[in-house]
Amino acid sequence: MTALPDTALLIYLTWGLALIVLVGVLSWSFFRVQRQVITLCERIDQLQGEVHALQRVLRDVHDDGHQTRRLEAELEERVALLSRQQEQLMLRDADTGPYFQAIRQARQGATLDELLERTGISRGEAELILSLHGAAANTDEVEQT
Repeated sequence: MTALPDTALLIYLTWGLALIVLVGVLSWSFFRVQRQVITLCERIDQLQGEVHALQRVLRDVHDDGHQTRRLEAELEERVALLSRQQEQLMLRDADTGPYFQAIRQARQGATLDELLERTGISRGEAELILSLHGAAANTDEVEQT
């Protein structure tokens, strides 16, 4: 009967050793998984911070886009206003307009084709300016005086 207790003891020791090894492996696996979970949680926190930073950047870009569109609209209005003002000034300031240039060139003896080419006025306008201010018109005025 002593053989049975030695065999039972051997079985119990084997099972005990197996349980201890199993508990050790499970503990090691648990701590390994726990470290991975902690690492992943830290990474999640880091990524959440980056997401929040990107959201702020996107919000700023969105706000900048609105501001840029508003500034573009203001600039377009200013350009349109300046264009209208320039047109009005050219009509008022005869010294710089195409008609003044045509009159000056006609008085200096320019031909019809030269006036058309240099000033961009129409043929009828150029003919009228030549008849009123051309070299032939000036000689007629001199002869009459």
